Amino acid sequence: MGRYLLDTCVLVWLLKEDDRVKELAEDINYYQGDYAVSIVSIAELLYLAQSGKLKIDISFNELIKLLKSKQISALEGNVKTMEFLSELPFYKKHTDPLDRLIIAQAIADDRILITGDMKFKLYKKLQLIAV
Repeated sequence: MGRYLLDTCVLVWLLKEDDRVKELAEDINYYQGDYAVSIVSIAELLYLAQSGKLKIDISFNELIKLLKSKQISALEGNVKTMEFLSELPFYKKHTDPLDRLIIAQAIADDRILITGDMKFKLYKKLQLIAV
C-alpha cells in the first residue's frame, strides 16, 4: 500500500474530473492506498476560488465531504514539516512558498507526491518522489 500526497493541481483536476487524473481517480476509487492532500493545498484552492482565479462550484464543507468520500485525508503541518522546509534548497527557478511547503510535507511524511508541476523534480535528490 503506497502513501501519496496530492499536489494542489491534482486536487483541482480531481474536482474538475480532468482527463489528466482519470487513471488516478480510478486508482483512488479501486485500490488501497493512503491518499492525502496538504491543508496548504486546501487553503490554496480556497484562495484561488475566492479570488476568481479558479472557477469551482464547491464550498469548503462540500470539499471536505468529497475528500472523505474518496478516503483522502487532509494533512496538517507540523514541526517536522517545518524542519524539512528549513533545509530545502532555494532554487531561483522555483520560488513558490506554498509549493515548497507541500514538498517539505511530502518528504517529512514519507509520501510520494503526485503532481503535474515539473519544477518539483528539482527536489528529487532530497528524497522527494514526485510523479
